[in-house]
Amino acid sequence: MLLRVPFFILVFLTITIYPGISFSDTAADVEKIRDLLDRECINLKKDRMLNLLTSGFSPEIQKGLDPELLNIMEGVIKRTDFDGISEDRTSEIIGLVYGAFKKGAPLEYLDEIFDVTYSQDVSPDQLYAAANALKEFYNSDVPRDIYEEFVYHSLEGKWDAAAMPVLTRGLIYGVDRGLTAQKVALSILIDVDQGGLKRKSADDLVLEAIKSVREKEPEKWKPMGEVERNLMMKLVKKRDLDKLRQDTEAKKSQKEMEKQKAEKNLKRIEEEKNRLSDEEKRIAMELSEIEKRNQDALSRYEREQEDMRKREEEERQKFEQERQRLLMLQQEAERKRQEAEVLRYRREQEEMRKAVEEENRRLKAEKERIAREREEIKRKNLEIVKKYMEDQDAVRERKEREENIYAKEQERIAKDIEKMLKAYQNELAKYQKEQSDADTALEMQMKEAEREKERRNREREEKRRKELAAMEQRAVEYGRRGDLDVNRLFSSIDRYIGIPYRFGGDSTNGIDCSAFTRRLYREQGVELPRTSREQAMVGMDTGNLLIPGDLIFFNTSMTGTISHVGVYMDNNTFAHASSSQGVTKSSIRERYYSKRYVRANRIFE
Repeated sequence: MLLRVPFFILVFLTITIYPGISFSDTAADVEKIRDLLDRECINLKKDRMLNLLTSGFSPEIQKGLDPELLNIMEGVIKRTDFDGISEDRTSEIIGLVYGAFKKGAPLEYLDEIFDVTYSQDVSPDQLYAAANALKEFYNSDVPRDIYEEFVYHSLEGKWDAAAMPVLTRGLIYGVDRGLTAQKVALSILIDVDQGGLKRKSADDLVLEAIKSVREKEPEKWKPMGEVERNLMMKLVKKRDLDKLRQDTEAKKSQKEMEKQKAEKNLKRIEEEKNRLSDEEKRIAMELSEIEKRNQDALSRYEREQEDMRKREEEERQKFEQERQRLLMLQQEAERKRQEAEVLRYRREQEEMRKAVEEENRRLKAEKERIAREREEIKRKNLEIVKKYMEDQDAVRERKEREENIYAKEQERIAKDIEKMLKAYQNELAKYQKEQSDADTALEMQMKEAEREKERRNREREEKRRKELAAMEQRAVEYGRRGDLDVNRLFSSIDRYIGIPYRFGGDSTNGIDCSAFTRRLYREQGVELPRTSREQAMVGMDTGNLLIPGDLIFFNTSMTGTISHVGVYMDNNTFAHASSSQGVTKSSIRERYYSKRYVRANRIFE
């Protein structure tokens, strides 16, 4: 019941967060993971693994569980449960393997390499590059122990995943040309470890490594075959044609930019023309405004003159009235008063005369001032009109010059574009023909190279099969003639106990399971094959009766094949190179070993 609680909580949360997801589909996928854990987990805690997987892969579960993801979960859990890896690390490894698989890494080779992640921090890109490298190496003449060490070192040294395909093919190329695999691999390893990829490209690094080894053993160098040479020449020619096409495209782009620039200049000229038209309108408006102001000033002056004339008329009328009054007073007043009045009148007349003269002088000065202002305004207007006409002439001349320049530039650009288009069309036609010829030739060469590759792969597989059969025959013959030295076997095992596990390793610095059993039997005088699957083909099946020295095989792989080997000692104890613990002794009765047990082979009869 306790195990059911996390499941229902997870399903509830899933439906709450993703209401569009079918309850039945999600529940079915989670139940598949639960069944997998019930079936495969012995050492791992099932409820903890269920929570980690359903939370860590929640988006994948919402979309519908990918069968390949379920297969990867099963394969990784088989191995990590067998090797005693924690639940959290197991979940992380599943994520890494699935990430590399989605990038295109082959599952068969991921199965071989992923236990490196027990002790190394590896990205999905690096794991993807390593698995692809193993695939390429498998179909090459590079010895297995060399390329396994090469791939492991690439993960350990955190090599750039993008450079790994170039380095892999470089090693294969050097071996195909007859150079010693170990020397080429070592040269590449040393250069990369010393930061070579930071100073130069992967291609340059490989070429320098091959050149270095070739100088040391020139007698081993084999030139390329005719097919390979023709293929290489076609590839070089194809690259040259691609470069020519790129250069032509660049020239075309440059001409297009020049055309755009000329169009921008024409647009600028049109804008300048529009701006000048606006300037003409503005000057005309200013002239109209000035003319209006002049008319207003003239009207104002005429009104002032009229007002002055009216005031003078009124003054004269008043003066006449006053004269008549004085005359009447003169007739009525006494003579002395009359004389006094006459004197006073004369004084007033004199003052009035002076006032009229002063007013006349002021009006004359004002009239002269207005006349001067009109002359000044007229002069300024004439200057403005003159300047406007000069500007118009300058603009007209500049416009004509720019239009002539633009017309010439347009004509030049049109000729250049026409010439360039003709050249481009010729080059394009030539390129298309050469490209077609190159593609046809390249396709033929690729087919020939593919047939050659298939033939070499068949020869390589046949050679491996014969070598394995010969090794098996020698082991059988030796097993019939000799006896297993049990004391020596146990002594050798004790000497290896504690050596760490290393993928592809075959030394006291690190060793994998098949290298460990091969070394033990080499000390007995028997040479075993390199891998656990190949070792399972040597010797005879022991059934359920085990004796010291028997090879025991386990299935911890995603593909359901033999993937681990150890040596039986006694009392249900066997020695093996564990991915997590290194060389150690374990009990075959422990459930997670007995569950993965497949068979046992006996070399010595």
